[in-house]
Amino acid sequence: MSAVPTLQFDLRPSLKLAGLLLVAHALALAATWVSLAGWPQVLVCFGILVSAAGCLAEVLHRSPRTAVSLDLREDGRASWRDRNGEWHEGRLASDHFVSAAFVVLGLDQPGRRRKWLVIMGDSVLHEDFRRLRVWLRWRRDHGPEGSPTRSGTE
Repeated sequence: MSAVPTLQFDLRPSLKLAGLLLVAHALALAATWVSLAGWPQVLVCFGILVSAAGCLAEVLHRSPRTAVSLDLREDGRASWRDRNGEWHEGRLASDHFVSAAFVVLGLDQPGRRRKWLVIMGDSVLHEDFRRLRVWLRWRRDHGPEGSPTRSGTE
């Protein structure tokens, strides 16, 4: 048995988040259509469509870098498995957001940029989602050396 408590769960594609992203990108296309003309309109619309494709690939687990499994440890360490089966190590960032509908997590990777995860209620089992929300709200944050620094009550 591990000396450090771990929260583990598998992530599923979120149809709710995919729908929200589709609506947001459709509204961006509509705003571009009525406010721009000519080449600027075409370029911005193309950018919005590329953004929509990239976002949907992540949310629907079509991208190879999509996180499909997540392990969070009480000492602040985190690991996640991508769609290709490769495990990545990092630390849970202190600036996460927890609500009843979704959770936003920042995962710091050494030598790389931060990975952001948006976890909706349909991305994990209901009980796992509840445990994640409670764990993030009440866990103690740890400094770089693993020592507790403050109580996290976000």
